[in-house]
Amino acid sequence: MSQIHAIITRGPHKGKPLYPHKHQDDKYVASSSRYEEDYIRVDNLEELSVLVQAGCGARMSNRETGNAASYITNAKLRLEDNAPNTASVERLLDSITDETDLDRDSKGKSRKEQSLLRAYLLRGSNVGHCVICRHEFPFEMLVAAHLKKRSECTVVEKKDFKYVAALMCKTGCDDLYENGYISVDNGMVVKTDWKGCSHGAAIRGNLQCGRKRR
Repeated sequence: MSQIHAIITRGPHKGKPLYPHKHQDDKYVASSSRYEEDYIRVDNLEELSVLVQAGCGARMSNRETGNAASYITNAKLRLEDNAPNTASVERLLDSITDETDLDRDSKGKSRKEQSLLRAYLLRGSNVGHCVICRHEFPFEMLVAAHLKKRSECTVVEKKDFKYVAALMCKTGCDDLYENGYISVDNGMVVKTDWKGCSHGAAIRGNLQCGRKRR
């Protein structure tokens, strides 16, 4: 398990360490920003380490300073072991699939699964390629898009992490796929039924059609 810490760089407590903050609900928090809407609440330090390795920041504190917990960006976090561990991510995802029905459970739990699945697909990298437009993006601009609706997947399919989802960008490709404007057939991006489709969506969809999925 990676030991996560940071160092206070200014103020009266300069030089003192910060450690992952355990909140009142006994959860740790990983995030891509300081805003609560982006918080990913995790159960233990192993889950937190996986998300930090994938590029997330974390809420940190030190009780000795008396200061409230604060969000620390990924660049300022230190891990004793920063090597990606795909097997660990896969085991955590497997556990989440077993313990809860995320299709009906809270957004927080779904967000945790989404973040771990994205970390699994990124394989320890902080950047990845969208399978639709094939452009490279930082991790926070990518989502792990289910290729088949999660609610329609069997338990076996949900645990087939390598094939159940793919990285898609937030600049339009994920929305086009999610809303059925484009699909993938034999590895090629194709248009679907565009009846009632807006002009803007049609233009964006046409740009992607004919591309070969990575």
